[in-house]
Amino acid sequence: MKVAELAKEVPWVLPSTKVSEAANLMREHEVPCVLVKTADGEFVGTFCRRELVEATADNKCNDPIEEYVNTEPSYVLYDADVTDAILLFNKYQEEELVVLNEKDEPYAVITTIDVVRIAGKILENIFSE
Repeated sequence: MKVAELAKEVPWVLPSTKVSEAANLMREHEVPCVLVKTADGEFVGTFCRRELVEATADNKCNDPIEEYVNTEPSYVLYDADVTDAILLFNKYQEEELVVLNEKDEPYAVITTIDVVRIAGKILENIFSE
């Protein structure tokens, strides 16, 4: 199974987006994070549940997300095998990986929860080979 089959496209926001607005987008789209880009379209990083918890604990829900953006997220290619994503989750100790398209541009995320949901199929494939 390929990463693209599990990846979820996520909304894009600007660094000036308020924490509460990003949280609402995450809830509306049922995704664990948003991708952050500049007004010129340059990828800056991600704002995920982990950053949301931190901003909420700091009582910064009405502040811009810019100080909470993860500028060094981990990546996986859309056409990588899901088992490769599992190895990356383990290597980087991340809950989400940014998925890159055929042009190496971020467009989606895959989470550990996505992988757990299909773990049975992955194990069947491994042991049937």
